[in-house]
Amino acid sequence: MSTFDQPLPDVEVNVPAPADFSTALAEGFARRVSALAQRGGASADGVRWAARAAFAASRATSEGHVCVPLDELAQRYDAEFGHVRDALLASGVASDGMQPAHALRPLVVDGQGRLYLARYYDYERRLAQSLVGHARGEHDDAVSAGMFSRGLRDRLLRYFGEPQDDEIDWQRVAAVMALSGRLTIVSGGPGTGKTTTVVGVLACLLDARADLRIALAAPTGKAAQRMQEALLARASSLPQELAGRLPQTSFTLHRLLGTGPNGRFRHHRDNPLPYDVIVIDEASMIDVAMATHLFDALAPDTHLVMLGDKDQLAAVEAGAVFAELSAQPAFTAKGVGSIATALGIDERRLRDALPTGRDDARSEQDPPFFDDLFGMPPDMPSSSPDAQPAPLADCVVWLERNYRFGLESAIGRLSLAIRRGAAPDALDVLRIDPAEPCAAAFHEDTDATPSERTIQRLAAGFAPYADTLATALSDGVAGAASHALALFDALNRFRILCATRLGSRGVEQMNTAMAAQVRRIARVPLAVGAQWFAGRPIMVTRNDYALGLFNGDIGIALPGADGALRVFFRGADGSLRTVSPAALPPHDTAFALTVHKSQGSEFEHAVLMLPSTFSRVLSRELVYTAVTRARERVEVVGSRAVLMRAIATPTQRDSGLAARIVEAMRDDVR
Repeated sequence: MSTFDQPLPDVEVNVPAPADFSTALAEGFARRVSALAQRGGASADGVRWAARAAFAASRATSEGHVCVPLDELAQRYDAEFGHVRDALLASGVASDGMQPAHALRPLVVDGQGRLYLARYYDYERRLAQSLVGHARGEHDDAVSAGMFSRGLRDRLLRYFGEPQDDEIDWQRVAAVMALSGRLTIVSGGPGTGKTTTVVGVLACLLDARADLRIALAAPTGKAAQRMQEALLARASSLPQELAGRLPQTSFTLHRLLGTGPNGRFRHHRDNPLPYDVIVIDEASMIDVAMATHLFDALAPDTHLVMLGDKDQLAAVEAGAVFAELSAQPAFTAKGVGSIATALGIDERRLRDALPTGRDDARSEQDPPFFDDLFGMPPDMPSSSPDAQPAPLADCVVWLERNYRFGLESAIGRLSLAIRRGAAPDALDVLRIDPAEPCAAAFHEDTDATPSERTIQRLAAGFAPYADTLATALSDGVAGAASHALALFDALNRFRILCATRLGSRGVEQMNTAMAAQVRRIARVPLAVGAQWFAGRPIMVTRNDYALGLFNGDIGIALPGADGALRVFFRGADGSLRTVSPAALPPHDTAFALTVHKSQGSEFEHAVLMLPSTFSRVLSRELVYTAVTRARERVEVVGSRAVLMRAIATPTQRDSGLAARIVEAMRDDVR
């Protein structure tokens, strides 16, 4: 019987009583760690601090943090930092992080005073080592070989066209970086051309080597499908033979890595992924654990291109890896020269246009979370010849120019104001309670329950869907399925996005209300106690590899040929397939989605439903993510005070990835 299986002694852990599952989990872990410390002969003081530290570290990971500043824990109990650190290291249940993974104790206190669960410390350390190794590898692999000598500039002109104006084309800069380096991180909001860049990069690569093995992947099934759809749409501009060589499918990250024995991934350091190029979309959704597994599984010569938006919501699980990695582009003199040569532009002109080391769209009050990741003083431009070599030099690029709505459009100006944390400017863009539809509107509705006027306005957004459904059902059982594609198109025109799942303004209540409204408009009956009805849209919430359904996939229930309801799913190529409702993996109705679940999706018209009072789930990134799901119209419903506070509240996640990368660089030099 293991130590943790034995009955626990009556140990005073001095932690809050459990109020939810994560708190109960943290309390249970604290009791077990304190019991382990006690059995190992730790002092009473050491046992108490072991319990407090275990509770704090466990609770922090459930809230998205990778670690906890130990000085904050010490302050909470009015203790000295040095005393707490010494007590933990003497308790027998904490390591200082210098040990190999198998020798780490349950808790780790690193050299900068960060407190970790051992597993998350190991994730960060492994990820940092893989990042440094991949980013600093010599560029002489099969993908990069000969790119410059074979006329890269000609290929860029062929597949990206002539430059539109005299401005630096950052899509081309990103392409050169991806073609010549093994790690490229591209951050840009919707409409900045990330997909266009990837199609151009893949075209250049396949033009040079037709036999390249390329994989496309994303964190969720919906994001993977959208990536595939977008790529196929852009591929229509390529020569037919070249377009035919592009990947015809995309993977979720779990499917890409493969499920092996005991739930472990099939691909890892000893069995790397068999691809020359891997493109990951919606990378901001990747947590530290998944990022570690992904980098562990890369072959040394594989080129990895990560696409995302650093200003979007971070992963649901612990870590904000993409935001950390893309926080501050840095370029070496050699990198600037290579890019300028490939683009045929003056090197000084390119250097003058480089980012100055911080996101100018950020508020001056925002803390510079990740400055140390790039190893430069905050007042030194990234392109300065005196700058120290940065860990991710020549790996990160921002796409700022928006080709969809531009900064002169309402959505463009609104998204920029949100990114800056400028709540008054955001409200200035939003038209308050407009009588007519407009590009960006705010509707004041401050009651705990949405008003009837709000419900009717939301129902009007689904009216085209309900009308299409009524037409489909009027054709009888045989004709209903023929309207499935039209229903998918109608559904994707409008969506409600909620900050929370529960509550009167959450996803569950909004779905119940909208389901009733759509059934009323389309005259669809619902049996007493029944959940399924013709036209019910659903979102899959858990991967089912046997059925080929993945988290985020959207389906619509319609009568099949025999009159029984089937759930129709649309593939990336427009094909349809059906699944019995009884066979589906866990799923939810999808008239309304949480903002988190909406990542990787876009709609013509989106409505953000805010809670009636401020909640800790609200943040600047949540509002920005919701607003940028809309292509043409966006509305916000709620209280102005709640919206302004959310915009003024940036997400802050504690992490030590920057420190781990610096350590990995030092080890690499040795």
